[in-house]
Amino acid sequence: MRFLTQSLIKKLEDHKYALDQAAIVAATDAQGIITYVNDKFCEVSGYSRDELIGKSHKLINSGYHPKSFFLDLWKTISSGQVWRAEVCNRKKNGDLYWVFTTVVPFFDEQGDIVQYLSIRYEITDLKRAQETILSQQEKLVAASRLSAIGEMAAAITHEINNPLGVILGRVEMLKSILAEPDYDKQEMLRILGAIEVTGQRIEKIVRSMKTMAHHTQENEPLVQVSVQNLIDDAVDLCHYRFLNNGVSLEKPKLSPSVLVSCRSHQIVQVLVNLLNNSFDAVHQLSEKWVKISVTDCDDQIKISIIDSGLGISQEIQKKMFSPFFSTKSVQYGTGLGLSISQGILRQNKGSLDYDSQSPHTSFVISLTKNPVSELSGSF
Repeated sequence: MRFLTQSLIKKLEDHKYALDQAAIVAATDAQGIITYVNDKFCEVSGYSRDELIGKSHKLINSGYHPKSFFLDLWKTISSGQVWRAEVCNRKKNGDLYWVFTTVVPFFDEQGDIVQYLSIRYEITDLKRAQETILSQQEKLVAASRLSAIGEMAAAITHEINNPLGVILGRVEMLKSILAEPDYDKQEMLRILGAIEVTGQRIEKIVRSMKTMAHHTQENEPLVQVSVQNLIDDAVDLCHYRFLNNGVSLEKPKLSPSVLVSCRSHQIVQVLVNLLNNSFDAVHQLSEKWVKISVTDCDDQIKISIIDSGLGISQEIQKKMFSPFFSTKSVQYGTGLGLSISQGILRQNKGSLDYDSQSPHTSFVISLTKNPVSELSGSF
């Protein structure tokens, strides 16, 4: 029996040694006062054991997380549940470091919590890598947006030149009418009405371009946006490209009360990317059409971009959301469109999927109806 006890103690000591080599370990009493830290805690934080014992974890609080983050921590562990999260802490020298933290409550024989054990793994390098990836993705999004604007420049110039020509022509007509001693007031009002409608058309095009060219600010919140406005802005930017090439483009008429939570300029960019992809896929087919449809699904709105193509092969479906994959020639695409669009939808708490059940090529954007609470995430 004594041999078994010594064997068990040895095994526990070995396990503790292994854990100490990899993890930052600390124990606190039920009030959160530190009662134990291992060497790795001291090594990573820069504090000595004497400086940590008897203190709370506020000593290493970085100020990065909101109060709600720690309220959730204490609510979870005081109810006897295990809590896990990525936490940003501050070293003694002021440097920040990230840890993946697990906090486990321990109970006495009466079922009362007597201590908490926290096990942390440093992930600072991983977080920095993620920040680099996000930064690169933002640059790719910006490059994709500029590329899309460049592709549409000729069509938009044509779209603005046409109404400008109408306005200038109507102005000449007004000059001629005003030169007459007894001019027709009703005819003047008719011409002025045509100028106003044409001017509003130009205003819509410029507004859509401004939406598309908008630069996303860091931590820009999601807001409630009309789905009809999103679709109209995207269609305004593509209208003449479709019209001039005989591709039918159908859009829905929605109630202004149909709203989604998003960053409108980003969703317009995704819609334009998908519409341009559909145009490229069908403009040389005998039957060439693109349709935008909207479906209300409980807490989500689904926007489908459907075209007259007969779908995408299984092999391409497996690759098409991968960065830099493209079926287009080098001069016509970088392969970034679907990958970036999917990333943008994730940033907007939504998704982009391919509908393999549709008889035609169909991509589906899903967005939430209600604003999404965005809390950032020390024990």
